[in-house]
Amino acid sequence: MKKIYILFCSFLASFLFLIYCSISAAQITNPIPAKIEKSNLAIAFKEIVQVPQSGIGRDRIARLNFITHAGDGSGRLFVNDMRGKLYVINNGKISLYMNLKNLVCSGFGDETSQQGFSYFAFHPEFAKNGIFYTVNSEEKNNRIPDFPVRKTIRDNEGNIIESSHHDVIREWKADNPSANTFTGKVREIMRIEEPYPDHNVGEVSFHPHVKPGDADYGLLYIAIADGGSDGFPVSHTDPLDNGQDLNTPLGKILRIDPSGKNSANGKYSIPEDNPFAKDGKSQTLGEIWAYGFRNPHRFSWDTSGTDKMLIVDIGQAFIEEINLGIKGANYGWGNREGTWLVDEKNENVLFPLPKNDAQNGYTYPVAQYAHHRPEKWSGFYGVAIAGGYVYRGKAIPELVGQYVFADFGNDGRFFHVPVDELVNGKQAKIKELRIFDGDKESSFLQIIGSKRSDVRLGVDEAGEIYVTSKSDGKVRKVVPAKSAAALLN
Repeated sequence: MKKIYILFCSFLASFLFLIYCSISAAQITNPIPAKIEKSNLAIAFKEIVQVPQSGIGRDRIARLNFITHAGDGSGRLFVNDMRGKLYVINNGKISLYMNLKNLVCSGFGDETSQQGFSYFAFHPEFAKNGIFYTVNSEEKNNRIPDFPVRKTIRDNEGNIIESSHHDVIREWKADNPSANTFTGKVREIMRIEEPYPDHNVGEVSFHPHVKPGDADYGLLYIAIADGGSDGFPVSHTDPLDNGQDLNTPLGKILRIDPSGKNSANGKYSIPEDNPFAKDGKSQTLGEIWAYGFRNPHRFSWDTSGTDKMLIVDIGQAFIEEINLGIKGANYGWGNREGTWLVDEKNENVLFPLPKNDAQNGYTYPVAQYAHHRPEKWSGFYGVAIAGGYVYRGKAIPELVGQYVFADFGNDGRFFHVPVDELVNGKQAKIKELRIFDGDKESSFLQIIGSKRSDVRLGVDEAGEIYVTSKSDGKVRKVVPAKSAAALLN
C-alpha cells in the first residue's frame, strides 16, 4: 500500500509539474517585440509662456496637467496647475483666471502626483452661458460621496484601512464669459470616493462637433480610472474587479446631462440613450457609457472627417492602449490588457487569448505599444501614454489626419498614427515623430532639460497642438521643423 501511495504521489507531482511548465511556457514575456520605427514626419516646438511657480524647493515648478480652449472664438487658451490654479493665455500673455483651491474649500488635496486640480471643460455654449466644469481631489471631511467605496479595503495583514479621498466635479458659471478673471457661482455635480491616491477621475469633456438638437449635445463625458492600488493585495476594492463591475463608476467612461435633475443626487440627469440607463437592474449605474478600463485619463474626438472618439488607457505592466470610443463597449480590464489575457491572480502576467475569445465580447485597442523596458525585451517601451489629438491644423500640412500622442515617462517620445487606420479588429502601426530644435534633430527631454517629460497635449480652436510639461512649467506650441526636409531627403 505504501508503494502505491509513493507511486501516486510521484505521478501527481509529475503531472502538476507538466501543467506548471505548460502554463509558464504560455506566459507572454515579450508581447510586442518589434521596434517602433522613426517616421519621415518631424515637428518642432515654440515656447509660448512660462506658468508661474507654485511650489517650494525642488517642487516649485507648476504641475501643468491640461490645456485647451473655451470654444468661444476668443483665441484664448486655458491651462491648469494641479496645485489649484487656472490660468488664461491671451495674445501670448498669461494671467490668473481662477484660484480654485481658495474657492472650493479647506479640504483641497494635492498631496500626491495624481491628486489636485486635474481637469476642466467648457460648455459648448460657454460664450453665452459662461458655464464650465472642473475636477479636483479633496479630503473626505465627513462629506457623503455620491459613489462611496462599496467594499472593505484591507492591507496585507487583513486589517481594514480607510479609503483615500474624494474626487469632486463642479459646475462654474462666470458672470462675464469674456472676462479674463473669473467671478461667478459654483455648484457641486458629483462626488466620488476613491480607495487609493492614484488612478482618479480623468478628463471631462463635451463632444465638440454635435449641434443643438443632437442627442449628444451638452452631455458631459467623464473618464474615471479603476481606483488604483498598484502593488496592493487583490482582496479589497480591486482594480481587476472595478473595470468589469457595472455597480461602480471606477474604470468607466460616464456620460451625464449636467442641466438635468433625475440622478440620485438630483444634480444632473442620466441620458435615456445611455447603454445601461434602462437595463432593468437596480444596481447598475445608468451613468456608464463604456467600461473595462484601467486608467482612461484622456480622450478626444477627431474634429473633421472621421469624428472618431479616441480613448487612451494606461497599462498595468505591459501595454499602452489607443481605443475607439464605442457606446456600451467593454474594453476588458482587468481580464485583458491590450490584446492579451490577464492572470486573475497576478495582473503582471499575460497569456495568449483563448480560442473562444470572441464570445466574451471585448473591444480591443486599435493601436498599442509596450509599457516598460526590462533588459531582456527588445523594441521601444514607454511608461504611460499621454493622450493626444488628431491633427487638423494648418501649420503642418503633412501631419493632417495623424493622431499625435506621446509618452510622459523617461523617454519623452512623440508618436503618430493615421486616424484612418484606427479601425476595430486591426492594429495600426505606430511611428515615432522626429523632433527638431532649430537646425538639429533633438528630443523633448533635451529641449526641456529633464530626465522625465511629464508631457501633456492640448489643442486650440484652429486645431493646432500644444504641449506642457510638469518638468519645466512651460507651454509650447507644435510647429514645423525647419531643417527636417533637408535631413530626411
